[in-house]
Amino acid sequence: MKVYVARQPIFDQKLRVCGYELLYRRSEKNIFEHVDDALATADVIHNAYLVFNFRELTEGTRAFINFPQNLIEGEVPALLPRQSLVVEVLEHVEPTEKVLAALRSLRRKGYTIALDDFVFEEKYRPLIGLADIIKIDYQATPVDQQKRLIDALGHRVEFLAEKIETPLEYETAKKLGYKMFQGYFFSRPTVVHGAEVHPLRHTLVEVLKELDRPEPNFRRIAGQIERSVDLSYKMLRSVNTVYQKGRHTIQSIEQAVARIGLDEMRRWSYLMLLREMQTSESKELIKQSVIRGKMMELIADDTVPAVMPFDAFITGIFSSLDVILDETMTSLVAELPVEPVVKEALLGKPNKLRELLDAVTAYERLTVPVDESAPDWSPYYIRAIQWAQTFEEKSE
Repeated sequence: MKVYVARQPIFDQKLRVCGYELLYRRSEKNIFEHVDDALATADVIHNAYLVFNFRELTEGTRAFINFPQNLIEGEVPALLPRQSLVVEVLEHVEPTEKVLAALRSLRRKGYTIALDDFVFEEKYRPLIGLADIIKIDYQATPVDQQKRLIDALGHRVEFLAEKIETPLEYETAKKLGYKMFQGYFFSRPTVVHGAEVHPLRHTLVEVLKELDRPEPNFRRIAGQIERSVDLSYKMLRSVNTVYQKGRHTIQSIEQAVARIGLDEMRRWSYLMLLREMQTSESKELIKQSVIRGKMMELIADDTVPAVMPFDAFITGIFSSLDVILDETMTSLVAELPVEPVVKEALLGKPNKLRELLDAVTAYERLTVPVDESAPDWSPYYIRAIQWAQTFEEKSE
């Protein structure tokens, strides 16, 4: 049986990732199909903790996992480490004595309790008394009802706004008093206006232009990098850790450029350029873009012979560049030294690269029906996360 694990980031008020909701879907047909809640949760737990590397899935934060009535009554959450878990009580869980007793026990053991898709009814009052977090479906709950709940309970529990899809909804939710946020909007966060030209960014663009020549000059590339102490340090650190292909430590920039080769030099330069555009608001979006690019590269290399893996990588990492810099993709791609097929894909023109980008984006968001007979992309997703984390750690 194929395993599909997805994660959706949850943010605090400073747009820092404070957890991931872990989701699971499976189907033998080319449609979304209901799975028993207990089975789905059991699969998520098994896959997240035993099949995949849990810490890598959550990047050291907490996992928000749904628990139905029977698993709560059996205190199944107590099998998992309390520091890394938020127990989400599904909306149709009835507040029976057995459920309440189990939740009290979990709280005494230090577990965090969240009420999922909460809509107030008098019978749920005992659950409120045991909750640390209340999740509200922003789209399904009138704003005035949300405000009344937060005003009444916000002094003792934290409220999490689910399904935030626009900047206006995010700003409204903040004003209402929500402490955490989740939704598709956070794949495209608000960014600082104005893309000021940074000296380091200018150097990277010049390096990329040289790399785009029919016969790039390694000495000229090394000279451009050496003009920046910061870039030189990052280059040597990266090559001696991430890209090291020999047993001897690299001692000079020119030696580093020659050792890793043109393709790796291009990849490194594009990643550094992307990171130079980073702000606190766009940090998670850039991280997701890097993961997406690596995932596309891995898939193209294994299963899509019509697509060059490096083109897939560049398309993925720049797929949200318009949001990061708050400029039109048309104006941005005009200045990027990338292949025409990449520019076409970034502009939404139909080609194999664009098809792959759309498919991977849909996979990330679980908006594509899961076909049991289709190739399993979860290993590519996990490998991409691992690679992105390694690169970030070694190049800082």
